[in-house]
Amino acid sequence: MDTEKKRAKSAISILFTLAAALVGMLFSPLATQAAEIAEAQAADVTEAQIFEWWDDGTIGAEEANEMLTLIDEGKTQEVCALAEIYANEPCGTEEQAVFADDEFAGNRTAGDTPAGKKRAGNKTAGKSRVKKPSRHYGGHLAAKVRYDSAGHVTAHREELLFNFHRATLRLGTQELLTYKGKRGEAHFGQISTRELKSAIPLDTLWGTALAYSFGALGLAGLIDTSGTLRAHASYTRGKVFTAGASLWKTADTYSIMAQAAFPFGQVAYWQQFGERTPLIHFRLHGRDSSAFSWRTTGYIHGDSLPPPARLSPSIAKRSFWTTQNVTYRAKKFFDTRVSASARILSPLHSDSVSGRLALDISGGPPALRMGAKFTCVEASENCRQTIFQGTAGTTREFSTLLAMLSGSARTQHDRTGNSWSRPRIEIGASVSEKKSGGREDMFKVTLVAPDASPRENLQIRSETRLTCDFLEFSLIATFKKSDGAKIRPAHAQISSKILF
Repeated sequence: MDTEKKRAKSAISILFTLAAALVGMLFSPLATQAAEIAEAQAADVTEAQIFEWWDDGTIGAEEANEMLTLIDEGKTQEVCALAEIYANEPCGTEEQAVFADDEFAGNRTAGDTPAGKKRAGNKTAGKSRVKKPSRHYGGHLAAKVRYDSAGHVTAHREELLFNFHRATLRLGTQELLTYKGKRGEAHFGQISTRELKSAIPLDTLWGTALAYSFGALGLAGLIDTSGTLRAHASYTRGKVFTAGASLWKTADTYSIMAQAAFPFGQVAYWQQFGERTPLIHFRLHGRDSSAFSWRTTGYIHGDSLPPPARLSPSIAKRSFWTTQNVTYRAKKFFDTRVSASARILSPLHSDSVSGRLALDISGGPPALRMGAKFTCVEASENCRQTIFQGTAGTTREFSTLLAMLSGSARTQHDRTGNSWSRPRIEIGASVSEKKSGGREDMFKVTLVAPDASPRENLQIRSETRLTCDFLEFSLIATFKKSDGAKIRPAHAQISSKILF
């Protein structure tokens, strides 16, 4: 019975994806301007990267599915934090938005500019420089399906979105109606971290959230069907500083949360009444010059988390975790980059501390760029195990086309027995074409020999991305072959979006 239900869901998901593509082809003459109003969110961690970490054993199935779900929900900051702790990979743009507490666009005056940036041209400071949309409506129909090795649907997400002049309606996996005016905004439906601009991840709440500004002062409130209440006040000083405080009431708890954002990061403090240890989150970054940058992220908490806070299981079961990254870039010397990163963890109910260190060096012209990475698996064991990885790649441009060829080898050394693991070898090639509106078509294939012998064990990863004015389509798939067995699929993801 369960098998029949899974097959039915699989068939429905496939039909939904194909129908999305067919409808887009039929209505393409009406969608030539859709790219002007389509959402353009570029996450620093892509789904293809998560599948790659999953395939090479850097993360497990649970961690991969958790990160993929967060990408589906648009929670890119949480994905970045998990990438740093799971894969020990630096994440996040060098210039991040620091006004996470901004409750509404009206709280930003027209004359404000981000810190460290100059005003454009000779435009009057009191005039808005935001480009008006060419029309007042638009939207998309999107579907995403993930499959396991047996062809069963492991996750799916559907979304129908309508954008009007001031309102947005989402239907499907998330149901939400949003209205944004010049001085305030309102949300009705499934509300979470993104809608409340919270620095700490939240559970999804079904209710109503309202916000309004009185110049630099902002007031906001929330009520949901379970009786959760939130009263919030914020203060913004141009693009230099913003701070806010919230009083939360759930069915049986009270808590207060405060958060602040400034040009070099943000901090948040959440205290539940009756609990000794608060929940603290910080994310700081800096760029003193074009050559030097740094970033640190961390969480501190006790046994109990104040509801409706929702942390990743890996963070929730550790009382302290933090990641640091320092990067030096010599752009004039073959664009050489040296990056050092560290991860420190401390489990709940334990005085032990775990740490991982990594040093990454890369440089060279586009014709031949090489790199080396050294990772200390566990610093508390005096780096008994060390991972060595070498990479090389070449890039060639042909008009609008960009071709890349890359290769890497990775091995691990154990000082206890002075042993080396069999090297993991990867060879990949990709071709991409840039289009107008920031769109890009791309095809990439990678051959992986996890044990240095493709006859014994072979992986084939492929990524395809196609875009046009009215349609976006992507396919990510991994195939595996072991000794004495035929090649078979490991997992795949199909995504399509029709813009109108």
